Amino acid sequence: MHRIAVAALVLGLAIQPALAGDKIRLQVPIPLAEGHDIDDEIISHCGVAEEFTRRLTRELRRVAVPEQAPITDMGGRVLKVEIVDALWSGNWFIEHDQTIRVRGTLYRDGEHEAAFNGVIMGRGGGLTSGCFQMNSYFGAMTWHIRRWLRNPVDGARIGQGG
Repeated sequence: MHRIAVAALVLGLAIQPALAGDKIRLQVPIPLAEGHDIDDEIISHCGVAEEFTRRLTRELRRVAVPEQAPITDMGGRVLKVEIVDALWSGNWFIEHDQTIRVRGTLYRDGEHEAAFNGVIMGRGGGLTSGCFQMNSYFGAMTWHIRRWLRNPVDGARIGQGG
């Protein structure tokens, strides 16, 4: 029995680097899309890019390893995600109407493999802050991205209705 345990341990240690090599490389931090029209207050006060990066890195921890941007060596599988839009109207009294949009592209050895567009719209918040609500929507989007990575279909719409 002892030999089986030792053999399993040795096999596990030998396979672990190979499995790590199969992970997707996630470009971080998640940037705002070029030409975005996101209000400066949302960017600076809510920290959506930083919070989305943190949440996405955590959500994908079993399938992806974060790598600092820009990723120039496109060998293997690389996922690049960006924030396209973050809209917010209302206040804590009348509630918040918010929409977030993200997009991402998965590359394999530098070639486009698949891409998605993600949208989540919501109303609510009550007595919560708009930043809390918006970052919650970005957190929900991370689940949709992880789900998409199981079967990356090019041109997929994820999030609400995806």
